[in-house]
Amino acid sequence: MSCIHRTAIIEDGASIGDGVEIGPFCHVGPDVTLDPGVRLHAHVVIAGRTRLGAGSEVYPFSVLGEPPQDLKYDGTLTELQIGEHTLIREHVTVHRGAPHGGGITRVGSHCFLMVGTHIAHDCQVGDHVVLINGGTLAGHCEVGDYAILSGLSALNQFVRVGRHAFIAGMTGIEHDVVPFGLAKGILRRAHLTGLNLIGLKRRGFTREEIQALRDAFRTIFEGPSEGLRERAEEIAARYPGIAPVAEMVDFIRARPDRKLCLPPAQNMNVDVEGL
Repeated sequence: MSCIHRTAIIEDGASIGDGVEIGPFCHVGPDVTLDPGVRLHAHVVIAGRTRLGAGSEVYPFSVLGEPPQDLKYDGTLTELQIGEHTLIREHVTVHRGAPHGGGITRVGSHCFLMVGTHIAHDCQVGDHVVLINGGTLAGHCEVGDYAILSGLSALNQFVRVGRHAFIAGMTGIEHDVVPFGLAKGILRRAHLTGLNLIGLKRRGFTREEIQALRDAFRTIFEGPSEGLRERAEEIAARYPGIAPVAEMVDFIRARPDRKLCLPPAQNMNVDVEGL
């Protein structure tokens, strides 16, 4: 049985799964689906064609599924999909898609969206992603599994962040960050500073994989940017059986129209301390 507080407003048409808890003064719109075991604390608003996966939990004053902040938006009923067991803390906003951007914003399972984070329209966020307080994704961003965006960091529109990447606090990201990369730029635009070694070790990557990624990172990113993609092809041939290296190279290959976040020009000998 679901438990719905008497002050909550559940619009006709909303689909409420078994074991859902809805606290005081929540508002759930007519096109919303709450899968079994969802918990909404007080003063949560869920609007639009939004689906919240089983076991997810939303804290007070978060707003999910409202229209995109896009002057071209024409009122079309677009979508927001959030996976299972995602934890959404206070004052988080996640907007549904825009028709010209695919129409669906997606957030994966087992994500953790901390206080005051924002995910804009048509973003595609993987599983186990962490957005720390105040982190912001502009429209159409892609964030891979296990990526971490630290406090007050921000992604520009269309930016891609690869799996297991780490973005330091107060960093502005204009260009794509490769999988396993570590980017920082406190109070200025980001540059690539090395590999997310701590994340790699925590996630059980082997010594062989980490050593191969070391070599791949240095080969690809040490040197002039003009030959970067050619060096990526060289490293792919050097490590044909190492999946993380292939993933980094495939990320670079996938969008030749996109610029990559690079090491600082004044220090092409990248800081890979501890590698």
